[in-house]
Amino acid sequence: MRAEPNTRDSYSFGRLRFSDTVERTIARSPIPPVSRPATDAEIESVLERAGRLFPVAPMSAVIRMRERNPGVVRMIEGLGEPAMLAYLPLSEQGAALLVEGRLDGRNPQPEWIIAENEVPAAIYIWMAWTPGKLGRALPGMAQIFSSLSPEGCPLFSRASTEHSVRIHTTMGFQPAANVYPGAPEWLLVVLPEGEMAPVAKAMAAPAPKKSVARPPAPTIEVRPVRSFEDMAMFFAVRSSTYISEQFCLYSEEFDGNDFCATHLIGFIDGDPAGCIRLRYFGDFVKVERLAVRREYRRSRLAFKLVREALSLARQKGFRRFYGHARLDLVPFWAMFGFRELADRGTFKFADVEYREMELDGEADANPIGIGNDPMVTIRPEGAWGVPGPLELSNLRPSRAAFFQDMRTVSRAAH
Repeated sequence: MRAEPNTRDSYSFGRLRFSDTVERTIARSPIPPVSRPATDAEIESVLERAGRLFPVAPMSAVIRMRERNPGVVRMIEGLGEPAMLAYLPLSEQGAALLVEGRLDGRNPQPEWIIAENEVPAAIYIWMAWTPGKLGRALPGMAQIFSSLSPEGCPLFSRASTEHSVRIHTTMGFQPAANVYPGAPEWLLVVLPEGEMAPVAKAMAAPAPKKSVARPPAPTIEVRPVRSFEDMAMFFAVRSSTYISEQFCLYSEEFDGNDFCATHLIGFIDGDPAGCIRLRYFGDFVKVERLAVRREYRRSRLAFKLVREALSLARQKGFRRFYGHARLDLVPFWAMFGFRELADRGTFKFADVEYREMELDGEADANPIGIGNDPMVTIRPEGAWGVPGPLELSNLRPSRAAFFQDMRTVSRAAH
C-alpha cells in the first residue's frame, strides 16, 4: 500500500482557483481529515436534519446515484461529529444540463453522472453538511475533488441560504452566468487555472461557438497476472516506481513474496501502467505493493486497481482486508473504507513511516465455495464466470483416438 497515486497537492484543491482564505485555512489544518463512503443510515440521518433547513433530494434519488457511482456520498471524519459531502461527478450531458438550468438536483438521472473509473466533465456539489466545521472539513473536501479530477474541472455549487451565499463568496465562487451566458442566477462556479477569465469570456460570448472535440478518455484495463509476459510487465512497473523513484534496494522490493501472491496489472491504452498485490492469511487479505508509473498518476488507474483487487478477493469469499499505508496516503485508502487500527502506533521500514489500516466488509453475494460447479475452481484466476481451458477440453476429439492414430502410424513405419 505504498505507491503514490497522485502526489500533487494532496490536501489542496489543486488547479481550482479558490480564494486565498481557503488555501490559508487548509494550510493551517494540523491533521487532515479522512473520508469514507457513507452508510445508508448516515445519509438518511443527515437528509432528515438538513431537510428541516432547505430542500433536499429524497433517499431514493441518492440510492439511484450510488448505483451508478458508489462514491458520490462520503463522510469526512476527524472533526468530532462526521460531516457529509454529496457530489455529482457530471458527464458531458449532465454538465450541459446544469449550465442550462435543466438539471433537477432533487431528481437526478444516472446518465447525468460518470462511473467510478471515469473523469468528470464537471462536478456539482449536491450537498455539503458541515454544521460549524466547514473550515476543518475543507482539506478532506479538497482531497476528494482533486482525486476525482487531477487535471481540474469546473466545480459548481448552489447557495441555499443567505449565510451560504456569504460563505461561497468568501471561498471564491462566482455566478456561473459570468462565465456561461444564460446560466441560472442561482448557479455558482469555481474554475480551474487556465480557463478563460470571466470578463474575457463574457466579451467573447456573442461570437459563434466552435465545437471543440474533447480528447477521448484513456482506456483503462485491469486484469490478474496469468502469464510470464504479465509477470515481466508488473516487475517492470514495480522497478520503475519503487527502485527508480523511491530508491528501494532490490532485496526490499522483491521480497520473496511475489510467487505466493495474486497480482493484478493495469493498462492505459494498452501500456502496462500499474499493479497491485494480494496475499492471503487465514480470514483476511493483505493489500500491498500498489504502484502506478509516474506518467500515469493523474489517471484513475490507482482507484481501479484497488477496487478490482478488493472485488477479486471478495469473490473468493474474503471480507476482511489489511494493509500498511504510508502516512501521507492514509486519506487515499480511507476513500475505499479502510480505517486506521485503533491503539496502534506508526511503524517504519525502508526509511518510510507507515500506519496499519483495515477494512471490514461483505464478501461477494455468490462467493466461490465448495458445492459450486467443480469446474469453477479450475478456471483462470479472476475469470470464474466463463468456461476455462479444461472445460473446453471436453469439446475436442478424444485423446484415445489420437493415441490410436499414433500407434497406426508407428506400425505403418515398420
